[in-house]
Amino acid sequence: MEGHRAEASGSSAASAAPAASSSTPAEKLHEAAEQLAVSAEAVAEIAANAAAAVDPRLLPHRLRVLLIIRAHPGINLTGLAKAVRLPLPRASRVCSGMESAGMLERHSVVTDRREIGLALTPEGEALLTDYRARRTAEITEVMRRMPAGDQRRLLTGLRSFTRSLAAVRGPGGEWPRPGRTGR
Repeated sequence: MEGHRAEASGSSAASAAPAASSSTPAEKLHEAAEQLAVSAEAVAEIAANAAAAVDPRLLPHRLRVLLIIRAHPGINLTGLAKAVRLPLPRASRVCSGMESAGMLERHSVVTDRREIGLALTPEGEALLTDYRARRTAEITEVMRRMPAGDQRRLLTGLRSFTRSLAAVRGPGGEWPRPGRTGR
C-alpha cells in the first residue's frame, strides 16, 4: 500500500522520507516550504491542462486577466496592467485580442465617462466556469486517493496558509516587490 501511494504521487520529492526528528524548526519549515512548492507546481500543471482543455486560446496570461476582471469588475486597463505585471501597451494588446475573441469587453465607467472599464462577456464567464469545474474535478480525483484524515488536515493547512498569504500581500492584494519579504 505504501509503495502504491509513492507511485501515485508521481514525484520522488513527494515520497521522500520525513526529516529526522533532530531537524531544527527552521529546517522543518524549509522542508515544508519545498514540499509545498513541489505540490504548487503540480497544481499549476493541473490548472494549465484544465485551461487548455476548455479552450486552447486560454493561455496562462489570458486566464489571469479573466480571473482578475472577474474579481474586480470594471477594473481599468492601468489597474489590470499593474495586477498582471505587464507594461501598459502589452496589457492593451492582450485585452484587444481577448476582446476580439469575445472573452471581454470595454465600457465607459459610469462615474467617469472618459475612463474605460473592463468586463467579462458571457463567453468569458462561461470559459472561467468551465475552467474552474474541470480544475476542481481533476484536483478532486487526486485528493480521492488520500486518506480522509489527510484530506481534513490538508484543508485545515490550506485555510491557514491562505490566511497567512493575505497577511503577506498588501492591502490591495498585491505581492511585495521582489527582494522584499514582508511588511
